[in-house]
Amino acid sequence: MVLGISVGSPGWGIFVAVCSGVVPMVFILAGMCRAKIGDHHVTEIDERHVLIVAILAVVVGALVVLIVAGAPIELVGFTSAGLVTLVVAGVITSIGRWKVSVHTGVSAGVTVVLALALSPWWLLALMSTPLIGWSRVHLGDHTRGQVIVGAVAGAVVAGAAYASIA
Repeated sequence: MVLGISVGSPGWGIFVAVCSGVVPMVFILAGMCRAKIGDHHVTEIDERHVLIVAILAVVVGALVVLIVAGAPIELVGFTSAGLVTLVVAGVITSIGRWKVSVHTGVSAGVTVVLALALSPWWLLALMSTPLIGWSRVHLGDHTRGQVIVGAVAGAVVAGAAYASIA
């Protein structure tokens, strides 16, 4: 939403936030209600496969809407960056059978994109990524390697994708 407001398109910012944040959480909560997902962190690797595909479908649909409707390129770039980052996390998780941290990937990726789109001052927010990583390790959901790979992949992939589009 910050990016949408910053580029003068708060409605598109809300649309992207709903498609990339709210809808995926609804999928997770629905999976929990159906006992297909054990918790809101989706800690079991086998629970992630179908969820990642479903979220990818929503984000691709959102991206199509953004492009067809002529949304600001910054929001097209932001959504594309999230899509590509999710694909990378999905490949590592599903094909590599290694539960890379989506939490640290999102934290680092969004921070880098906001720094590219708005101001380098946003890079200060990267200080929160190690705290998120620590919490994921402390909870026993990830190894140190998984949170580090998630953060690096998120920052590099999202940043590169955004920079190539916007």
